[in-house]
Order: sequence, then C-alpha cells, then structure tokens
Amino acid sequence: MTRTASALLLGAAALATVLPAASPAQATACSIKPYGLIGDYWTAMGGANGVFGCPTSAEYSLPNKNGRKQRFTNGQIAWSPDQGPNMIVAAYEANGKAVFRWGPTTPFNYDYWRVYWTADPAQNLPSSMALIYPTYTVKSGARTSGKVTHPRPSGVTNSNGYASTYTFWVKGCDSKVLGDTCRQGYTLPVSVNV
Repeated sequence: MTRTASALLLGAAALATVLPAASPAQATACSIKPYGLIGDYWTAMGGANGVFGCPTSAEYSLPNKNGRKQRFTNGQIAWSPDQGPNMIVAAYEANGKAVFRWGPTTPFNYDYWRVYWTADPAQNLPSSMALIYPTYTVKSGARTSGKVTHPRPSGVTNSNGYASTYTFWVKGCDSKVLGDTCRQGYTLPVSVNV
C-alpha cells in the first residue's frame, strides 16, 4: 500500500470515529398495538405514520353485533364478518375529505353497493352531498370492495377543529327482476371527523 493510500485510509477511519452513525428512520411508536385483521389493515395503510395515526382505544366489540372495532387518531377501522370473514370497513380523513373504504366481501360478491351515512351536525353539507343524504348507490368498481370520498362541510369548525363527524355503513346488493336482495345486511358503522 502506498503512503497516500495509507494516509487516506487512516483519515477515513479517524473521520468515521468522530461522525455519528446514520440511524434508520424511526416509525412513530403507539402505546396501543392493533392486532388481527384490524392490525393487518392498519399496517397495510401505513401504521402509525399512515392515514389513521395511532390507536386511541383498544379493539372492542359492539353489543349484539358480530365483529370488532378500533378508534384511531384519524378515523376508525372495523372487522365486520357478517359480510365476509375478512371484511374490513374503514373511515379516515385525507386531504380535507372523509374517505370510506370496504372489502373484501369474499366469498360474497355484489352487483352494487348501498352506502348509508350520517353527518353530525348535518348543517352546512355541500349541496352535492345534501342531495344524496342519507343513502346512495355505488354501481361501479369491484364486486367485493369499494371506496367513496365525501368533501368537508362548509362553515365554521368546532372547538375540536373539525366541522362534522361522518359515519358510514355499507351493504352489498344484487339486482333481481322481482326486487333486489341485500342478504348480508349493513356492516358495522365507522366514523371520522372532518
């Protein structure tokens, strides 16, 4: 090894001992860790650094209902097995809009979706949303999952920093000649503040 190469190697070694090692990016730590299908969905959506943020409650059951639900900083996720063993419904806020997602309903598949929703308070809804309040049909997209977005109500936000709480349910339906059928009924409700 030449003197120049030795000097460069020695200098690099000295510099490495002085500079701190780069640390990997740290994920936000949550005091409550989601688990099961809700935890899997939360992780797939970015975990603590994703659209939901950290859980604000442990997973819980609703009286007289199948499934489980969990609240997060920015929405809710529920497992609703009456509509399929892996059925997840979720509501969260993104870019000033309420987002409602559902699926998969496997082994069931449907011709269309009936979305039921409420706004609390319901005043100041955008006119496009007031026309479809409290229920509307989604006939496009997948037969086992779906997604809709609702704009934020206009007007003043409350002391908690949001204008309204949207709550969503969905059921899958099949078109029939003598009347449509929606055999599995509505999912568990999920809510988000916008």
